[in-house]
Amino acid sequence: MSTLRIGQREVEVSNLDKLWWPDEGISKGDIINYYIEVAPWLLPHLQDRPLVLTRFPEGWRGKSFYQKNVPPYAPKWLKTFPWQSDTGRVINYCLVDDVAALVWVVNTGAFEIHPFLSSVDKIHYPSFMVIDLDPMERVTWQHICETALAVRKGLEIWGLQGFPKLSGATGIQVYVPIQPKYTYEQVRLVALALCQAVHAALPRITTIERNIAKREGKLYLDYLQNALGKTLATVYGVRPRPKAPVSVPLSWAEIENMQVRPGDFTITNVRSRIVDKGDLFMPVLQMRQSLDHLLVELERRK
Repeated sequence: MSTLRIGQREVEVSNLDKLWWPDEGISKGDIINYYIEVAPWLLPHLQDRPLVLTRFPEGWRGKSFYQKNVPPYAPKWLKTFPWQSDTGRVINYCLVDDVAALVWVVNTGAFEIHPFLSSVDKIHYPSFMVIDLDPMERVTWQHICETALAVRKGLEIWGLQGFPKLSGATGIQVYVPIQPKYTYEQVRLVALALCQAVHAALPRITTIERNIAKREGKLYLDYLQNALGKTLATVYGVRPRPKAPVSVPLSWAEIENMQVRPGDFTITNVRSRIVDKGDLFMPVLQMRQSLDHLLVELERRK
């Protein structure tokens, strides 16, 4: 056990030499150092958002488990958000607003971080709509890129902008920043309408079938992530796959040209990419687009 001095905080860290990626020689300390390096760009995307954490205490191949409640041994200075679910249970979600909190979280084995789509001050009103392009078997990277571009086209027709990122696993996720005044149900209705339009344009390679067994190896257009408590892996977050890949924002040009592939970006090269291109995901935090016209149209169609 050792102690890191980070700003005004002291954070205890342990087993820094433990190999979390044995084949690649990537240690727990390497992952903590990665998060410290990207913290200036990552933290704005976690600010004031409850987190669902996935802990891998034995490394990415080991047993993992979700953690929502902050454990009793957390430092007293760690910020939390108590939220009562529909069942009446109160969950104290972790908030990560600074480097010290980020290091503490990762030290527990929680290198995979999933923020809410809404912030604590408007917990019932998401800051963005998300479309998760989730490939089944036999789906090619070309299919994924083609579908992502169809999502962009649909958004453009509606007068909206979306921002894509690699999931860090096999797919692409498109974030659409919106005014935080719409309920999750309203946002989900808009997301469903968009996915239906994309599926109508690309019926051979896409599906909106919820039953996994009936997806027939197609690309699943997941609009159901737009729900309170549902989360996606954070941008710049490490994923539990070979070589420690990272969920990285892309430009639409990179998707058009198919210049990148899942797994291209790992903890070894993400920082240099951000320094070169800047935070391509910053508009997700800055833009506030209206869905009013779409909700009116959807209501008219009923």
